[in-house]
Amino acid sequence: MLKKFLLIGVLLSLVWPVWPAEAAAVTVLSQAKTSEKVIALTFDDGWDNRTCQAVRQILADHGVLATIFPVGSWAAGNSSVLKDFLADGHELGNHSMTHPKLTMLSLAQQERELREAQAVLERIGGQQATNFMRPPYGAYDKNTLQAAARLGLQPITWSIDSWDWRDIPVEQVVRRTVDAAKPGGVILMHLAGRNTVKALPRIIKGLQDKGYTFVKLSQLFGQAGAPSHVSAGSPVQITYQQEPITLQPGAKLIGGVTYVPCREFLQHFGWRVVWNGTQQAALCQSGSSQLLIHARDENQAPGITGRLIGGKLYVPLRAIAGQLGLQISWDGQARTVNLR
Repeated sequence: MLKKFLLIGVLLSLVWPVWPAEAAAVTVLSQAKTSEKVIALTFDDGWDNRTCQAVRQILADHGVLATIFPVGSWAAGNSSVLKDFLADGHELGNHSMTHPKLTMLSLAQQERELREAQAVLERIGGQQATNFMRPPYGAYDKNTLQAAARLGLQPITWSIDSWDWRDIPVEQVVRRTVDAAKPGGVILMHLAGRNTVKALPRIIKGLQDKGYTFVKLSQLFGQAGAPSHVSAGSPVQITYQQEPITLQPGAKLIGGVTYVPCREFLQHFGWRVVWNGTQQAALCQSGSSQLLIHARDENQAPGITGRLIGGKLYVPLRAIAGQLGLQISWDGQARTVNLR
């Protein structure tokens, strides 16, 4: 028995290898697959409160909802601005904590950037903080996808760059955006872009004249069958190869991310889970495969970051499914997450 716990202690202290399945299980979204004329407006960064409020007013005047990707460090000091957006029905996405080019950072540094930003967004937005993550400059690598998988985040870029940040005529911003529109498109704009305030009303009108309806990302990719956001309190059924998985306690929605109880979920797939209270981590084993799940956000060791809820360890479903090599699809009508 003593040897058993010594072995577990040694394994918990190791620097764990990166699991290739983490990155492989994550798909970077840019456009929804749909024939419906729906399109999403997204706004990055923050920085200028005056232009933020101007953008918010334009959206309100036109009855349009959008997804906002604020930089975490700016969001932390300007929560009132974001709460105004949330009060209007908009939603938040992760755009990192300090807006670095993530590909210049290590895996641990990238994970810290995304984790800290998500914590800020969840404090500000609660259920309106989705699990969408847009890498600054649209730059990502294998480490970005691994970090996203560990945190249960869904990477997304865009299908249309409005160029609202460039020093070009407003007409060019409007024309390139409206002309490039396709069903399921994702438009990139900026809260403090050089041409955003002038171009936005004309972009909205131009797309509406073409028959487009504006939706948030959670609506766009829910319609297209991608796992994203479900409203708080809605029951979520999980199936594996079309057969329901019964978990007691069940899955929980936190900040737009589906969490499952670690032990119960892994045991369903034949894994053994050993909890280490001192390390606040679970060592999970199946044959020669091993997985470490942390309960503390500040723990920088490789592995998956979960959270304790009522004394029980929960883990993001997307992250744990990636470790098991499972693919995820979302049935919006049935509110079911399908694993295969």
